[in-house]
Amino acid sequence: MKPSLRRSTAALLASSLLLTIGRGATLPFMTIYLTRAYGMSVENIGYALTIALTVGVAFSLGFGILADKFDKKRYMLISIVAFIVGFVAIPLVDNVTLVVLFFSLINCAYSVFSTVLKAWFADVLTSSEKARVFSLNYSFLNIGWTVGPPLGTLLVMYSLQLPFWLAAFCAALPLGFIHFFVQKSVALDAPEEKAPWQPSILLKDRALFWFTLSGLLASYVGGSFATCISQYVLAANADSDFAQKVVAVVLPVNAAVVVTLQYFIGSKISASNIRPLMTAATLFFILGLGGFMFSGENLVYWGIAAAVFTLGEIIYAPGEYMLIDNIAPPGMKASYFSAQALGWLGAAANPMITGIILTRLPHWSLFAIMMAAIVAAWLMILRGMGVKGEDKVSGSATLTRPTDPRS
Repeated sequence: MKPSLRRSTAALLASSLLLTIGRGATLPFMTIYLTRAYGMSVENIGYALTIALTVGVAFSLGFGILADKFDKKRYMLISIVAFIVGFVAIPLVDNVTLVVLFFSLINCAYSVFSTVLKAWFADVLTSSEKARVFSLNYSFLNIGWTVGPPLGTLLVMYSLQLPFWLAAFCAALPLGFIHFFVQKSVALDAPEEKAPWQPSILLKDRALFWFTLSGLLASYVGGSFATCISQYVLAANADSDFAQKVVAVVLPVNAAVVVTLQYFIGSKISASNIRPLMTAATLFFILGLGGFMFSGENLVYWGIAAAVFTLGEIIYAPGEYMLIDNIAPPGMKASYFSAQALGWLGAAANPMITGIILTRLPHWSLFAIMMAAIVAAWLMILRGMGVKGEDKVSGSATLTRPTDPRS
């Protein structure tokens, strides 16, 4: 790796870490913030967070697709500025509608940054470097989730607004890192010949369709599980203080397992083992959800269940990235990753679905439904792999793709 590329990669990884620390200090406590500041019910909080997350994902799709046409460095800087604006505004306003609006802005900005970051890595790194750097990035994300929630817990003891100011400060540093250390010309060094920019291709790619549907269900299960658990504990125990303790246990355990094992496992995933590994990940998700179901008021059990659940996450995350990277043609990486980001609508819908389930069904049914969802996600991944194989045999694939069966 050339020195300029190494420097740019390090700056982007550091930026990803800092943004996640700020997000980790605030996002898990949005349920608690809305309960204490505005007296909202669990169901109404679910609707509010779902609207915010859905609007954020929807707008990030368009912005992410356009990133293939413009300078990715500038795109990342603009998204960080929007991220800061949202976190500064939330503690300054006294209206729940405005809070939801600015929370939508935060989620849109973060989603755009994450999409463009992945596209930047996909454009400039070799296959072996991609696996390593993506695993490092995911590890850094979870270091952020290790550091952020305890900081948020500490700050909430003094003021509900302090975590938002911390997030804004953490996001300000990446502005300097990216401006001074990430070079615009790096992305031009990609050796692959770029395909024409044709967003309509996304609609014709059957493998992308199945992988995105799978991502939708997988993100419903794992993408907002901290918020989901907060809602579950609030509904089951009617105690916001205990919900705060559970979040402060589950998220650091989740992050610690990822930091410990993500790089090792992520760098080992290959064409020959991705199918059995995704199957194993599905089983870990199911066991972890079962653990949550029976944890009750025992924080140790919550921690053990979170560790098992995370074993599924650390396989799924790099697996999904590799599947999309292998079907995306050069020059359209951001477009494909933006389409994949539609899967995060599952995470966006999680608070609303959780609120409905907890108010209308037995509390334990929440995790049973999630178990069914992750099994369906696994079946869709297998279907996407089968579609890719059929396209190779029939020659009917719209795009020319690599022969790696991971895709």
